[in-house]
Amino acid sequence: MSRPFLIVEAGGTLFGLEQALIREIVPARMITRLPGAPAAVRGLLNVRGTLVTVVDLAVRFGAGRTANDDASVVVAASQSRSLGLLVDEVHDVQSFADDALLPSPAELADAAIAGLGHFGERIVLAVELHELARQTLA
Repeated sequence: MSRPFLIVEAGGTLFGLEQALIREIVPARMITRLPGAPAAVRGLLNVRGTLVTVVDLAVRFGAGRTANDDASVVVAASQSRSLGLLVDEVHDVQSFADDALLPSPAELADAAIAGLGHFGERIVLAVELHELARQTLA
């Protein structure tokens, strides 16, 4: 079975987000910082009256930090909750067969990484959005 993933870039690393869970992509403007939140949680974003917790994908997965210039927030739905993912760039949609995703190496042991794929010559970290939301919004 093949699933389409939205390929995004944050901190120079490519991430794959399951397209079926993506609701929309909005400009990263007016993110309100949450005092005491983990470094990966950039804050809250008001998306048409709904407050969405925004996670910096680059910080969360150790790839530096997403730049603020022209950044976007990919809003994903996970079990009736919304999670925003701060990214530098949105690239394309690419389908990966379930058996085409390679298992994560031991040094990347993280339940929020579903596996590794290829986008052209580059490696893509496929993100398990339900697990990321569970870890972030718990």
